[in-house]
Amino acid sequence: MIEKSPHNRNKVARRILLSFVVASLIPVLVLGVLSFHQVSQQLYQQSYDVLQKSSKDYGLRFIDRLVLAESALRLLANRIERSSRGLRDQNLFRDQKLQKQFSDLAIITNNGQRASLLGDTRMVPYLTEQEIESVRSGLTLIKPIESNEIGVKQIWIALNFNENSPDAGILMAELHPEALWEVDNLGVNQLMVMTDVGESWFSSLPSTSLPNQLLTNLLDNYSGSFNHNLGNNAYLGGFWQAPIANMFASPDLIIVHAQPRSMALSAIDYFTKVYPPLILLTVLIVAFLSTKLIAKYLSPLTALRIATERIAEGQFDYQVDIHSKDEFEILGDSFNEMTRRLRSQFEIQSTMAEIDRQILSVLNADEIVETALTRLPGIFFSDLISIAKFDAEKQLIVEVHTRRDGQHFDLLDQSFPINDEELTDLQKNQGSVVEINNQPRLPAYLEVLKLTGNWHFLVIPVVVNGSISATISFAYQQTKIISNDLKAIARSFGDRIAVALSNAAWEEKLFHQAHFDGLTGLANRLVLNERLHQEIARANRDSKQLAVFFLDLDRFKNVNDSLGHAAGDELLIQIAEHLSNSIRTTDLVVRMSGDEFVVLITDIDNPALISMIAEKVLKAVDTTSIVAGQSVKSTASMGIAMYPTDAETPEDLLKFADSAMYYAKNDGRANFRFYSAEMTAKALENIKLEHDLREAISKDEIIIYYQPKFDSEKQVIGAEALIRWNHSELGMISPAKFIPIAEQSMLIVEIGRWVLEQTCEFIKSFTNLGIEPVPISVNISGVEFDRPDIVNKTAEILKRTRVNPDFIELELTENVAIGNREACIERMHQLKALGLRLAMDDFGTGFSSLSYLQDLPLDVLKIDQHFIRELETGINSQAIVRAILALADGLHMQVIAEGVETESQLKFLQDHQCKLFQGFLFSRPIPANEFVKLLLGKEQKNHLGLGNV
Repeated sequence: MIEKSPHNRNKVARRILLSFVVASLIPVLVLGVLSFHQVSQQLYQQSYDVLQKSSKDYGLRFIDRLVLAESALRLLANRIERSSRGLRDQNLFRDQKLQKQFSDLAIITNNGQRASLLGDTRMVPYLTEQEIESVRSGLTLIKPIESNEIGVKQIWIALNFNENSPDAGILMAELHPEALWEVDNLGVNQLMVMTDVGESWFSSLPSTSLPNQLLTNLLDNYSGSFNHNLGNNAYLGGFWQAPIANMFASPDLIIVHAQPRSMALSAIDYFTKVYPPLILLTVLIVAFLSTKLIAKYLSPLTALRIATERIAEGQFDYQVDIHSKDEFEILGDSFNEMTRRLRSQFEIQSTMAEIDRQILSVLNADEIVETALTRLPGIFFSDLISIAKFDAEKQLIVEVHTRRDGQHFDLLDQSFPINDEELTDLQKNQGSVVEINNQPRLPAYLEVLKLTGNWHFLVIPVVVNGSISATISFAYQQTKIISNDLKAIARSFGDRIAVALSNAAWEEKLFHQAHFDGLTGLANRLVLNERLHQEIARANRDSKQLAVFFLDLDRFKNVNDSLGHAAGDELLIQIAEHLSNSIRTTDLVVRMSGDEFVVLITDIDNPALISMIAEKVLKAVDTTSIVAGQSVKSTASMGIAMYPTDAETPEDLLKFADSAMYYAKNDGRANFRFYSAEMTAKALENIKLEHDLREAISKDEIIIYYQPKFDSEKQVIGAEALIRWNHSELGMISPAKFIPIAEQSMLIVEIGRWVLEQTCEFIKSFTNLGIEPVPISVNISGVEFDRPDIVNKTAEILKRTRVNPDFIELELTENVAIGNREACIERMHQLKALGLRLAMDDFGTGFSSLSYLQDLPLDVLKIDQHFIRELETGINSQAIVRAILALADGLHMQVIAEGVETESQLKFLQDHQCKLFQGFLFSRPIPANEFVKLLLGKEQKNHLGLGNV
């Protein structure tokens, strides 16, 4: 409340009164001159500011028009593509909205042909190679073309006819000049639009040629004002550089608005004429009324001055308090309303700018949501704001963020369902603002707020990629009338939130693709490498250990070959799930490639527990899964490397664990091995041997020896083909050393087929030599037998060599029969159907049951030499040999005892009705030519003694 003060109680009032008494005229005149100068300068500046703001506003609208034109053109392209008649559908081009936007439409095919859709094809501009490349890369091209109208260029817009197929052609449109430039809306302003290199696109100024100084000023500054002579007139103007290069294949544009100086400064001219008389009149009035008005107006003016200073300092929430019950009170209220509007506008622009900045720079949409929760309630004067995120595909509300009375709350601990009707209603209202008031039942995204009483809601649907992604809800405890302008602003914020969520979803998708396996969802090599570096640093800091498990599925290739890759993928998904469930949440499972997995075990205090963890992991893999309708048994071989015991870098840990895994495979699979330093040297040796083995056949280093088989009369009744490797540098290499390498690298398949073919050719040569052929057995590896093409490839070799299959015997080990029983038996029958004999080698060392054995179509059992060697010392071995002989006799199979080296062994076997023998007592493996001599009866004596060969 402003109170009147007598003059004698107010020092300022006494001074003012004294000033007017002493010299009333001079101070007023001086004040008038100063005021005149200041007001003139302010009017000048105001004119510049208005023109500069006008150029910026025009520039922003110009960008909106370009964006709208781009959207309309892309919509037209979609309509053309969907139309059954395509470009022939003229109804697509008769749309009045399109005709108001575009003067002409054209298409450029992928081979460069131009065709106008509305006018003359000759008027369609040519595009440079660089411009075509820009459009194909996904950018929208803005291209100016000289026109007949002076100072105005035709503006064409071009984009890919099909966004997903850059080679489908280019759709172009000439923007309608009236719709593009909006010259009618310029009012008294003159407009010039030019590029940031000085090329003019449009000019309504009397001279399109600008002075060099002015042109330099326009090109060098982002925005500003000028005062120059253009043609015969002086102009005041403002300019602003529109950054359209960020959105289109186009240079940035400089928007210039100008007015003749006489028009722009008309207020100053009027002020110059009116001000001096007013000063004089004021002096007279002030002199007369000063004593009466000082007390009344001094306090309100002081309050307004203080308020003005506060506003100048940016304190838009400052309110002036005047209760003089006159115009000063009205002025104070108007001043307060002005500051409120300024505060609201400033807050709106600031919030939009902040959200736009975050959209461009922040990958996490949660920060943008937090900004909206914090700043939007003040803009829309709401009592509560809520942002709900949806999973429209699953019809779930997954997150609800609210802010009320400055407090931020996250309401949902778990997903909340939303029905299809509510989603459809939101979808239908996209692009608008929904008001909800006094409804008996609130939608789920508002019901979850659990508000009591009568609330009025303003809801903005947020649509991302065509589906509802979120809602922004403003709640008011009392019904509030929301202006259309405020609704438009609310819609704008909704669009910005949609862009933010879309960007975040895309970034999340890219991140997931870069860091996780697309099939199993497990982490990939990149995540493993980053995590290993982190865990090594942490283990080093905390003096702990970590372990790397390298797993490779056993015989996984058989699944792909027999059931198909889709079944293999299904099995990998199940294995990945089993592995993930077998470890702690702090550990990590990674799919390296194919059927290889890595498990990272961290925070190890007691290394003795690693074996237990390894057994648990292998047990998780050791399952029987149903894939492609078939029961598939899966196991894995695993190698383990420890930090810091075995290695101190991620690379070495993975390499050493990999080496240990190969040792686990060589030791029989379905087990694990810890890394040791000896493994590295042996692994390097194996790598070299594998490399040399690949070239051994072509270099004739692989040779075949034949170990004869004898009957009780010590007559040759057959032989077994055995391979030897005569390395050019290392000499003879034991099969025990290179056969596992061949099996691991799958070279055993090629070698096995080569041995079979050579044996067939060898048997055929007997006829030419006049020798009665004898059966020769060839060993078939389990790797080779498991291949689905074993039967076909064997048949091809028999057909190509034209050998009598009665003299070919295939030796299999028990291990080949422990897989898929039905498939194994069927494959054996198919081989028997080719005329071949089948023998089971090393019988007694495998795992097949007797019931299983009776179903196998075998002709021969070979007693493993382990039992033969222990006949003289082991009672158990004698019992096993007797049992095998009795079993074979019951199944009507022949029995061969291999590894017979002493006469006492031979006598035991003969005493128990064993009739066929093989071993050093009779002959060592010999080259082919010596075996031929043996069959011819030459040097027979040299091969009938103990170790005479």
